Amino acid sequence: MKPWIDLTGQVALVTGSAAGIGRATASGLAERGASVVLLDRDGAGAEAAAEAIRSVGGQAEARAHDVTSAKEWDALAQWVAEKWGRLDILVNSAGIARFDRVDEEMFDNYREVFAVNVEGSLLGMTMALKFMRAARIGAIVNVSSTAALKGNPAMANYGASKAAIAHFTRSAALELNRAGLDVRVNAVMPGFTDTAMAQQVHDRFDDKLGGRDATMKVFSSGRAAEPEEIANMIIFLASGRASFVSGSVIAVDRAQSA
Repeated sequence: MKPWIDLTGQVALVTGSAAGIGRATASGLAERGASVVLLDRDGAGAEAAAEAIRSVGGQAEARAHDVTSAKEWDALAQWVAEKWGRLDILVNSAGIARFDRVDEEMFDNYREVFAVNVEGSLLGMTMALKFMRAARIGAIVNVSSTAALKGNPAMANYGASKAAIAHFTRSAALELNRAGLDVRVNAVMPGFTDTAMAQQVHDRFDDKLGGRDATMKVFSSGRAAEPEEIANMIIFLASGRASFVSGSVIAVDRAQSA
């Protein structure tokens, strides 16, 4: 029986794939037949994740990659063109967060976070669309966050960056649809997920709020998501099973933002 999602023959790039949601997504894409390129500024971590995929029969390569560097995106595009001549899927999962407050001292954090989360995603989309416009088909999935849906006095820069990603997702989807291309652009908004970023939240707030369980009550709907639970939605959106889904920004948060 043919699997429900079959990505055999497709080429996928996943940023931020050394750990967390990115790593789970890369693994899931490879499991469904895609040739996956794992990109992360932690090149050793990306290679370890790629080796884990290869060890179970998947196709994966890793590259150390700075998503904020236009030159590195250009070099990556040339490499992809020479190796495969196509790009079918891009997942922009790379992201950082910094604690801040809204005052005159926030701007260094703001610039750093926006460089990675927003400009990195836009550079990735620009690169991917060179292939996808030519092929007239493709799928891009951006990772936003439910932090974009409401104010956050501890990480305003992060929520603002994720709101920007949601906006660019919708705008790009409209542009490509009106151009008559079957290039879909969607985003997921993960809720509180068990990643290194979540651990930063615990490190900062557990003592202040009265323990780990108290932090979970504030930041989640009762438990943290596993990275694979977010990856499952990303993989669906990247696949042909979501052929009529574009311009959507979907919360994956167990009703936290409902």
